[in-house]
Amino acid sequence: MTVVTERPEGRYQTTLRTKTEKRVFFAAVIFCIAAPPFAQPLSNEAEALAARGIEAHDSGDYEGALDYYRQVLELAPRHPVILYEMGFSYAAMGDDENAIRIADEGIDAAKEQGSLNILIALMDLKGSALDNLGQSEEALTVFEEAIGLGGNPMVYYNYALTSYKLERRGQARKALIAGLELNRNHPSSVYLLGRICVEEGRKTQGFYSFCYFLLLEPASGRAVEAYMSLDEILKGSTTIGIRNAGSFTASDLMISLLPLESDESSAKLSDTEKFNAKLKMLFTALEESRESVEREAGDELWWDYYHPFFTRIAASPYFDTYCKIIGMVANPDAQAWIDSGEGREEIDAFFTWINE
Repeated sequence: MTVVTERPEGRYQTTLRTKTEKRVFFAAVIFCIAAPPFAQPLSNEAEALAARGIEAHDSGDYEGALDYYRQVLELAPRHPVILYEMGFSYAAMGDDENAIRIADEGIDAAKEQGSLNILIALMDLKGSALDNLGQSEEALTVFEEAIGLGGNPMVYYNYALTSYKLERRGQARKALIAGLELNRNHPSSVYLLGRICVEEGRKTQGFYSFCYFLLLEPASGRAVEAYMSLDEILKGSTTIGIRNAGSFTASDLMISLLPLESDESSAKLSDTEKFNAKLKMLFTALEESRESVEREAGDELWWDYYHPFFTRIAASPYFDTYCKIIGMVANPDAQAWIDSGEGREEIDAFFTWINE
């Protein structure tokens, strides 16, 4: 299934995604052999072995990857990037004890060599492994130290995931918002933020988070859950009650009353057409209220980014295309539409426009 995700610089593109993120680790492409700040360069022989290790890991041969990395370490002892890759393979195998052992060795080496980026990656790996072993408080301490060094969206996400598992939703939400300030197009962060907002009764924030997530990842198991949550909100069947939501109180009430605003013509529409019509109505109405609200700290993501972003889509000739993309999981003909070529051209045109 063709899905949408972000380019490294944060722009959109269409691509193929083969798995759903849960715990997010730094990708193996962090391996940057010759250039700082990832420590000393490798010899040609070591570089070739490391490349084979990464290839073995990506194919699921984790034991084979570890054998290659051990050979590299014989040529380049305590190389922090190789130690990261080795720990990453242990983590992929579910061997969290060895992942922590290797991460600790790599952390020491990265500190000695002044390799900040890989140090943060190794700390993220260690924190995730600790959490997998049930040592969540220790994991949070490691994540917090990594964030103090500069952090990145992955560290903020994994910190939020651990906080969420401990039912500290407010703490998790704040971490996700901080991470999304660095990269708004990190699917796992947007998805988890949407879940937390819905669970906390934050209708507007949950609504927009899922609208955005489905643009980033419209064809996965998580996309099915996000679409169902969004559909519940639009139908008014959600169990979220009315609450004081600060600058979102009026917009939350608007979303709650939306299902009551129907007329004779809407009764003739299909479920998909009703869904799309409500989306457009909300995108327009919520944006109109943006300037009149009294904002609170942390509201910027929604008022300054999501609202203008979706208002632009709602007012464009590409609104129907957007609806087709986020509705892929509910449309049995979506793959045929894409495979026909017509859908692919329409999607490409949409993302060319959105990136202008």
